[in-house]
Amino acid sequence: MDLAHTAICVSDLDRAMEFYDALGFEETNRFTLDGVENVYLGRDGDGDLQLRYDPGRTTPIAPNRADVDHIAFTVDDVEATFETAIDAGAAPVLEPTEIDAADAFAAFVEDPEGYTLEFYRWL
Repeated sequence: MDLAHTAICVSDLDRAMEFYDALGFEETNRFTLDGVENVYLGRDGDGDLQLRYDPGRTTPIAPNRADVDHIAFTVDDVEATFETAIDAGAAPVLEPTEIDAADAFAAFVEDPEGYTLEFYRWL
């Protein structure tokens, strides 16, 4: 069994797509179901991330209360990806650093919707 994708709710689909585009993601699929727009983004043709935009949503998007801790991405260059994310509108959470317990070099940012993203490579 393989993990197919992660779906996150967004309040501004255009802003979210611009942010993830800056990180190298491309739209791989899109459909609307019951008024909710679903856009799949990926790298190398895979639809790894699903953005769900519900224009009729009346409650705020609150990932910190939805038990989503973070979404992790492996990258070749942690520092460059961190800087690209910051330039695209992310807020820094943890500057690039070695995390010995995880045997990884990682950085964390908060995307424009408040989701924490981890960029890492194995040591």
